Amino acid sequence: MIRNAHAWLASVGLWALIAVSLAEGAGAQSPIQRGQGLPSPSASQRKEDAEGSENTIKFRITRRPRQREAAPPAPGAAGSTFALDPGDAEWTLSISDSAEVLIFHHGVQVAKGTHAFWAQGESSAGAHLSVTARTDNLVLISGAVDGLGLKVQGSAQPVSPRELRVDLEIGAAKAFSSISGGGMSWTFNLDSPSFGGKVGEPKLLLDRTGWRWPVAVGQELMVRFDEPLARLFFDHDKQNEVRTHFVGDRIRPGRGRISLTVTLPEGGRISATAAEKYSKPDGSWFRDALRWDASPVDLSFLNADDRPAGRHGFVKADGDRLVFEDGSPARFWGANLAGPVLFGTPRENIPRQARRIAQLGYNIIRIVQHESNWVRPNIFGSNAQDTRHLDRRSLDAIDYWIKCLKDEGVYVWLDMHYLREIKPGDGVSQGWDEIARAKGIIWGFNYINPQLIKLMKEFQHQYLSHVNRYTGLAYKDDPAIVGVLITNENDLTCHFGLSFLADHNNPVHKALFDRDMLAFARTTGLPGDRIWRSWEPGPSKYLLNEMEHRFNRTMIDALRADGLKSPIATTNLWGDNTLFSLPALTDGDVLDVHAYGKAEALSVNPRYEANYLTWAASAHVHGKPLVITEWNVPYPEIDRFTAPLYVASVASLQGWDAPMLYNYSQMELQRPGPEEGRHRINLWSTFYDPAITGIMPAAAIAFRRGHISLAHTAYCLKLTPAQLFETMLSPEHNTATIRTLIEQSRLTIGMPAVKELPWLKPSETSSDVTVVTDPDHDHIPAGAAVVRSDTGELARNWTEGVQTIDTPRTQAVSGWIGGKALALKDASFQFKTRKAVVALSSIDDQPLSSSRFILITAVGQVRPSPATDMGKLLPNRAADHLPFLSEPVTGTITLRTRTDGLELLSLGPDGKVVSRTTPSSEQDSLAIRLPAGRGTHWYALKARPPARSTQNPSARP
Repeated sequence: MIRNAHAWLASVGLWALIAVSLAEGAGAQSPIQRGQGLPSPSASQRKEDAEGSENTIKFRITRRPRQREAAPPAPGAAGSTFALDPGDAEWTLSISDSAEVLIFHHGVQVAKGTHAFWAQGESSAGAHLSVTARTDNLVLISGAVDGLGLKVQGSAQPVSPRELRVDLEIGAAKAFSSISGGGMSWTFNLDSPSFGGKVGEPKLLLDRTGWRWPVAVGQELMVRFDEPLARLFFDHDKQNEVRTHFVGDRIRPGRGRISLTVTLPEGGRISATAAEKYSKPDGSWFRDALRWDASPVDLSFLNADDRPAGRHGFVKADGDRLVFEDGSPARFWGANLAGPVLFGTPRENIPRQARRIAQLGYNIIRIVQHESNWVRPNIFGSNAQDTRHLDRRSLDAIDYWIKCLKDEGVYVWLDMHYLREIKPGDGVSQGWDEIARAKGIIWGFNYINPQLIKLMKEFQHQYLSHVNRYTGLAYKDDPAIVGVLITNENDLTCHFGLSFLADHNNPVHKALFDRDMLAFARTTGLPGDRIWRSWEPGPSKYLLNEMEHRFNRTMIDALRADGLKSPIATTNLWGDNTLFSLPALTDGDVLDVHAYGKAEALSVNPRYEANYLTWAASAHVHGKPLVITEWNVPYPEIDRFTAPLYVASVASLQGWDAPMLYNYSQMELQRPGPEEGRHRINLWSTFYDPAITGIMPAAAIAFRRGHISLAHTAYCLKLTPAQLFETMLSPEHNTATIRTLIEQSRLTIGMPAVKELPWLKPSETSSDVTVVTDPDHDHIPAGAAVVRSDTGELARNWTEGVQTIDTPRTQAVSGWIGGKALALKDASFQFKTRKAVVALSSIDDQPLSSSRFILITAVGQVRPSPATDMGKLLPNRAADHLPFLSEPVTGTITLRTRTDGLELLSLGPDGKVVSRTTPSSEQDSLAIRLPAGRGTHWYALKARPPARSTQNPSARP
């Protein structure tokens, strides 16, 4: 390992020693002319700049004879390291893998320094830098600026707990002139909620060496270069971006050096990235711990009362919950089957996979992307000339999936439209040139083009009226079909309403849009000079909701006329949708939302920042059930293993009805092999990923059996029309109420009465619901770093990045648990593994303290194998190959129990017992040390002889 800057210099040799200051290479002092690219500094900037744009120095990279060599970078000061744990530091800084300088305030990124260069004008010169090595006190950087022939190497290191020194060695291979130059671009989030509206604007230093940012009284953030810069200015006069150009308008061949220091406010910490905290794979890691065709745990007994699916009658919406026709509650935990998996899975594997899906704890599967243009074959076949005829073989494949799932007590959700590619053979004439230019994808157009509406109605009629040859029921008549989505990720209010602006060049569809827009403006009195401005809040959002509503009613009425009894969703809250997208979604029987997360969600501070479950919560309209047809923290996010239990816990607290992972699989389900595509990890398939699928049984039983209680208190955020339509309310903007309540109490969003939209039903609340009207109020007690549910069962410490679930039947710790003593009601956890999930789940539905059958799940990092070709490593290829490598989770669980004779059974990837051990006991406690025996991630703590149970007779082992 390279431990300090001196060792680095020894390793790079002459490259780093022949260094010439760019500032000393400065020659003539003519400015970069306006016609040559980026705009000149503004008048406001010239007030801050001692020289002004008229005297901007042009730096030339040049090595002159007899020039003094630059000093090597100084090693970090004693004790100056990248902090693995910055504690409660208000300000932190880290270096990303792409060599960006990332600055955080209360955990929220508020500034970023990126490497940016331009050849001429706004033409990017293609800078790509990256971190090549990290130690506890040094980061090595390497890269190039291809368009300018520059090679870059350097380092970054802390010189004090709050100061970072960056040294870059730059080599120029050839001369350039009349370029725009470049260096580093610094962007600022001046509106970060972490500032509470109290932060100054960045200021340029008078000596042209950098900038400072007053962030509080007597506190500032500063970047200072060792020498004056070629150019220093606010980009396009915007106060939220500063350009620090150390390369000016010309380059000469040679080498040079740039150095800068970033100083955080008092108390700040230069920190390691989250990724640096994780251990690296070694020989102790498990290889292929999860089989693609078997489950390590069998929870199929959860579906015993639903085999075959549909025996309780049709599902319907009853207020804000789903119930079966016979009155029994309907609660679904599910996943998606998307595209190729539907048509390419060998037939003999389908019943086996349906069985495995049930064993993992799922009881609903969404069938999606069956008509998408990238899927071959799809529902229209392989080479269809139109999309008006459904392919018999493709329908048979879906029929068989539905039959096999139904046999296992697994219900089905069907989508009607997503990426259907309209073809010339479909006979569309109105706006065809515009549709063809969009490659047949009709997002947005479908809301106003009557020919497209007719095609969509025709498809849903054909699809849902098709009789499944294996069940003898049309899809519309099958109670195992519990939901239908009209169109996926396709809205006007946020995304595709922009399609009708003049600059999108869709004149036919624009004319249809303008006709309806003008009529609506006349009827409502909304201002005609603003109603067309679909990119901003205000009058356009009334119009776009109205247009979606008209389409929704047409499609819903057609579905009901066809005889569909199942609940209907219109489209989804997805992407960057804000709350003004909600009104039209209420046309459906249920609200649907998509929520995709990133790493370190458990460390997100809800006072100031949203995570993916905040997005889910923002779609829960009062009085309507909420389904999540897509959620994921997708591979390769390093801590995706924390997601399933986090979703299950918050969904239980909130009373959400049907979370569905995207996907169980998108690829054909067959044995991995050397064939192309079968030995590499598929981003959107989780069936073989221990990080997601390995946790699913623990999450499924907690959610479906009601181990985690519904919140005791309920809030409704009731919005006025002005708040809903004329402001940007989203989880990221102005909604602290949503962010801070969803892990404490139940929260729904209340719709107002809107005279312009008489069809929108205002939300009516009962006396046991607390109505709040301020969307941006912090509901977490001042000074707290933990958000706790009002049930006392859930807690998340965002400073430590740890979540706990503490209920009688499920107790779990998740996140950065290593080195901490975590005590819950019946179990204590002491683990060495830095980040992991460890869960105890009662299988016999008794409290853990008296249970005779407990599932233990312990999952940490899961990484891919290095890329190989016939067993030979490919060093320049991404490590994205199978099999997965999974980290052993090492530590001790102490369980307080009244049950005698408990034995620890280590479960293999197929659920069979591979070893048996007896935990050590002391008084009323058992000490369970993991990993145990020949086990990997799954264990059963079970009394012998087996307990008799009428609830789960088929449970194993």
